[in-house]
Amino acid sequence: MNKAFGVLGSALAGALTGWLALALWQWADAEEKRTCADSQSVCITFHPLIGILTWVALAAVVLAVVLPLLGVRPRKSVTAAALALQAYALAIIGPLAPHDVPDTDAPNLITLALGPALVAVCSVPAWRRAGLITVAVLVVAAFITLGVVDDLF
Repeated sequence: MNKAFGVLGSALAGALTGWLALALWQWADAEEKRTCADSQSVCITFHPLIGILTWVALAAVVLAVVLPLLGVRPRKSVTAAALALQAYALAIIGPLAPHDVPDTDAPNLITLALGPALVAVCSVPAWRRAGLITVAVLVVAAFITLGVVDDLF
C-alpha cells in the first residue's frame, strides 16, 4: 500500500477518535452539570472519569485495528504513540477552549488528527526525520502557548 494513503487513513482515524473524545467530553460535562445543578456543597461525579476511560478504550481499539491495516507498523508502538499524541492534543486544546469544553469543530478535529498522521509519517524511514522535527516543533509551540516555558525559568 502506498505510504501516503497510510498517512491519510491515519489522519482520518485520528479525526474519528478525536471526534469521539470531544463528544464524550461534552457528554461528561453536560451530565456533571445536570447532576450537580441542585447541589449546595461540593459535587464530585464519576462522569469525567467514565468519559476518559471510554475514550481511551475505544480509541485504543480503533487505532490498534486501523493503523496496521493501513500499513503503519510496528503495531504496539504506533498505537501507543498515536494515543499519546492525541491525549497530548486534548490537554492542549482544553484550556484554549472559549467555553468549558472544546467544540467539535474543524480546527479541533484537525489538531486531533495530527497525532496518528504524524505517527504514520514517522513510521516511514524516508520521512522519519521530517515527522520527528514536526512533532518536536508542535510540542515546543504548545509549551510556549500554554506558558510552560515561563514556569520553568
